[in-house]
Amino acid sequence: MRRTWYVVGSDPVPAGAILRRDVVLEADGRQQFRRGLPLEQFLEKIGRYSGIRVPIAVPDPGEIEQHAASARIAEAVTGDGTELDPPHQGQVNVRASISGVVRVDSTRLERLVRSGLALVATVLDGRVAQPGETIAIVKAPAYFVPEDRLARALGKLGGRPVVRVVPFRLRRVALLAGERVRPAAVDVAARALHEKLARFGAELVETTRLDRDEAQRIAERLAEWIDQGIELVLTAGSIMLDPDDAFLRALRPIGARLAVRGAPVDPGTMFWVAYRSEVPILGLASCELYGRVSVFDLVVPYVLAGEPVGRSLFARLAHGGLLEDTYQARLPRDWRSGRSMGS
Repeated sequence: MRRTWYVVGSDPVPAGAILRRDVVLEADGRQQFRRGLPLEQFLEKIGRYSGIRVPIAVPDPGEIEQHAASARIAEAVTGDGTELDPPHQGQVNVRASISGVVRVDSTRLERLVRSGLALVATVLDGRVAQPGETIAIVKAPAYFVPEDRLARALGKLGGRPVVRVVPFRLRRVALLAGERVRPAAVDVAARALHEKLARFGAELVETTRLDRDEAQRIAERLAEWIDQGIELVLTAGSIMLDPDDAFLRALRPIGARLAVRGAPVDPGTMFWVAYRSEVPILGLASCELYGRVSVFDLVVPYVLAGEPVGRSLFARLAHGGLLEDTYQARLPRDWRSGRSMGS
């Protein structure tokens, strides 16, 4: 990119030239022209003026202008569930086109930004999005960008999106409470969970409390529900630290595997995740039963979208795992008013 000055009415118009700074004309009323405006459009707008010296930038061979570069970057980094605004002042806004959970590949995002050829800012991975919400912005960092270097940087993404939105698809949920959870507490927990799940289009369709924590009875109930089409099972009353816990012992007989034991998230460290085939089974800590914001709120968007929940995800969630500070940033804007950790 070459930086120079242009004298209106005297100099030839360089191909692809733009204003590199804002230009203000005071004669016949104040007129302001923003930086980035193509020089040809500027000349059309000012009409009869001549002799004015304006700052311009001219592309070098092989460079593309900012709007085109930003659009190309945006198309490369976005995937399903997104839509793009037209470039404005060099920036493309990325919006959610559906209701779902935002997935951000932070490793590949960091690699792209380190190239120095793209400015991409996103919401947090796991953020719940509603249609029309801005979930990322994309901008080329200069008026003109070398096309070959940009192509190489985008090629390293491997054709896979950095930002996408996954729709919520699991609908039928059941709750199995153990003997440690009092009957009245089960009712309170069921109401709180019903309210939370409804926001994602899911429904708590079955609730059972056991009067004794016996691994065989727990296994039978879990298998029965899953065979009947329950898509997510919540359990309450297990003691994750107990190696003889009946809920955890009930997993093996039904062919379920324990994927996560303990969460680097507060509140909710005593949380576990298992899978029987594709059906997730969550072991809720006591803090998660009565409406308090906890690891359950952090994880349930992933779960209901059918996204895999395992150790690698929880390792990433450790950064920002203090929900008192971070949870609000994961909510749609119209969910945030009046929300608190104790609500």
